[in-house]
Amino acid sequence: MKAIVQDVYGDDATAVLEQRDIGRPVPSDDQVLIRVRAAGVDPGLWHLMTGRPYLFRLIAGMRRPRQRVQGSDVAGVV
Repeated sequence: MKAIVQDVYGDDATAVLEQRDIGRPVPSDDQVLIRVRAAGVDPGLWHLMTGRPYLFRLIAGMRRPRQRVQGSDVAGVV
């Protein structure tokens, strides 16, 4: 499947975000898999992309983002 992936923190979206083919996630018993038709972007994702304020990195990952595929606002088919 195709996804926008982030491996490093940075200010320039074109430098830190990259479209790649990744493996299809396998949901656990208490999760669902969604075929995404549309995704939303909000100002909060800027903090995920830049890693600032630096205190935020305690949650998101110190040197690089723990969650490589960002975002949670989606519309699609379960």
